[in-house]
Amino acid sequence: MNNQIQTTHRKASIIIFAVICGIVLYAITSACIDRPKDSDQSANMPEPPAEADTLLVLNQDWIEGQASYSLDLDNVDEVFWHVFSRLPEDVIVYPSENYFYFKLFVDGKQIWGNIRLAAGRRENGVLSFAYFEYRESPYVYEPRVRKSKYFTDADGVIIDEIDTFTFDVRYNQRTVTFNLNKLPQDPPKLFDLAPNEEFVMRTYDESGYQFFLIYNNELRYLFWVLNEEVQLPDALQQVQEDLYVGRRSGFAFMLDEANDDRKVLVAIRGANATVNNYYDGPFDQLADNYVDETNISEYLVRAIPSLEDRIDKYGYYTDKEESSRVAVSPYFVYFSDAELAQFMGAVRRSEDPNFVISKGVLDRRSGITYVPTPYPTPYPTPYKTPTPYNKNDQ
Repeated sequence: MNNQIQTTHRKASIIIFAVICGIVLYAITSACIDRPKDSDQSANMPEPPAEADTLLVLNQDWIEGQASYSLDLDNVDEVFWHVFSRLPEDVIVYPSENYFYFKLFVDGKQIWGNIRLAAGRRENGVLSFAYFEYRESPYVYEPRVRKSKYFTDADGVIIDEIDTFTFDVRYNQRTVTFNLNKLPQDPPKLFDLAPNEEFVMRTYDESGYQFFLIYNNELRYLFWVLNEEVQLPDALQQVQEDLYVGRRSGFAFMLDEANDDRKVLVAIRGANATVNNYYDGPFDQLADNYVDETNISEYLVRAIPSLEDRIDKYGYYTDKEESSRVAVSPYFVYFSDAELAQFMGAVRRSEDPNFVISKGVLDRRSGITYVPTPYPTPYPTPYKTPTPYNKNDQ
């Protein structure tokens, strides 16, 4: 009798153990299997918003674009229509010099370019279009594609001004509305200017960063300060106690403790500057739509007296045949972390760090002469921009 009871208990234990193993095994395999969309698991997952605030770039599109050979890159009119015909009906031009940038993959090449409604030109019915072959590796040898053209009504391009910041562009029976960036030129709100400083302008860079341009009226130099009143398009890494570097951009900022912890632009990465990408620095995005309010040419002349009687109100040179502009680039260019660290040492040892950033210095300890990005220089573009200068525009 006892043996029968023990046998029965043993069988019951085996059955219970098998049931438990089955449940555990089901749970494990269920977690590893991709469930169909109508399963209970997916029913508990939150649905993404209709318009997610992310940018999704598909490798499929990139690969298929690389294989496209249907566009003659030497024909500016053809490339312009190819781009213009594919734009949405409404576009927003964020950069404050009114460049609407694009990237195009064709014929095994990466093409970067822009459509621009330049202040002082758009009112006269002039639209600029330019593109170049981006140097994404050292093996992109010369000659590279570099093309540009100014389109007017003679080319079939009609520009209608809706208001100061809205323009309809018509071409080949297609209309695209360009909405320019309204960037009120209010002084900084998160920090006070020093007694010897003047606010010049707010700008919006093609990198998504926004900046303040500040002028020191005692030592007569310009410098850039990060605008932290808005959301940053990058993550700043604190690499030293007083040094922050953009995780993607490589923009280096010095913490200015004496002036409400504002962040002064110290340097940009040379790797970005040499290929002219979106992180090449804020030198080329002045607040052109507010030129009569900012009086930028006056500050340029005050900082660089040799520019007197040589530039128009936007900062374009008037004594050069080809269109070129003063590059407002009072910052250092570094090609390595060690180079940036060395420069920061010279900045810290100076009486006026912002002056060193803007003008450079002979560092007696290291014996190195630091020079900021050379300026004034002709506006460094990778293509010719044959803008005719008209003194009546000034």
